[in-house]
Amino acid sequence: MFWGRKKTKKDGPKTLITGGLGFIFSHVTEHYVKKGWDVVVIDNLSEGSNPQIIDGSFTHINEHMAKVAVVDTIVREQPDYIIHAAAITDVDYSIREPRRTFEKNIGGAAHAFEAARRLPNLKKILYVSTDEIYGECDHPMREDEMLSPRSPYACSKAAGSLMRTAYENTYPHLKGRIAEIRPCNVFGPRQDVAKILARIRHCLKTDEPLPLHNGGKGYREFLYIKNVPAAVDIVLEKGEGIYNVGSGYGIEMTELLKKVEELTGKKITTAPHHRSGMDMRYQTDSSRIRELGWKPMYSFEEGLREYLLSDEEC
Repeated sequence: MFWGRKKTKKDGPKTLITGGLGFIFSHVTEHYVKKGWDVVVIDNLSEGSNPQIIDGSFTHINEHMAKVAVVDTIVREQPDYIIHAAAITDVDYSIREPRRTFEKNIGGAAHAFEAARRLPNLKKILYVSTDEIYGECDHPMREDEMLSPRSPYACSKAAGSLMRTAYENTYPHLKGRIAEIRPCNVFGPRQDVAKILARIRHCLKTDEPLPLHNGGKGYREFLYIKNVPAAVDIVLEKGEGIYNVGSGYGIEMTELLKKVEELTGKKITTAPHHRSGMDMRYQTDSSRIRELGWKPMYSFEEGLREYLLSDEEC
């Protein structure tokens, strides 16, 4: 099914973005539309999608990446670039429904790479992974270090990372045409309330208690959403291999709550919550993408202030 069919042909390269209505990649979709690229989005309008951005400036195809027919759909579009971002990203959902998470995330990645294999003129496919595939960290992880995913979600994304290696190694025409990014915790407008900073923002508005996982001792690295499109852009333009995408700023959840309370002047009540198998610390070394020429335009503090103190939703 096609929604939001574009009204005019764009002169820029054609990029196909899976999950391009989701929290992070709806911003990337808008970025490439503004650049004048011919943008095609495959998104099945599942929970967390943002159909309000469908305005005729890009093509929307309502299909599920876990369905094998989507391979032919992608090939028919003949894109110059593929960005595969579609995935279930809710860790708690993946704990409740591991089989469905594997079917959708691993199947979706396989279909994206299979479409790339059938596109001899493809310039690049970018696979969007996560820092969670490294598992528990005792130091900032580099891209060449061992993967040790410890949740069903992280495992499903690590499988895609291994597919990237397999496809590039096996099919010569894909050599140098596959890249991967592993972002840290991204936050900002349009984020689903299942994620920590979106939930904090929601609790500030509603006075609901915040579920605090495992005593609030989890340590996470955060990146403001407005830093992401430029990172995608530079990797798509000249990147090869794998790139961690992080701010370099990490914080424990208890300290994050203190920072939010200082910034907003509001007290957040919490409720204890146990997440089974939770990794307590994620941190990455993002030197490689900085050497490519990217750096965050917004610091964590600047992004946090803008996100929490503004009314921007869409």
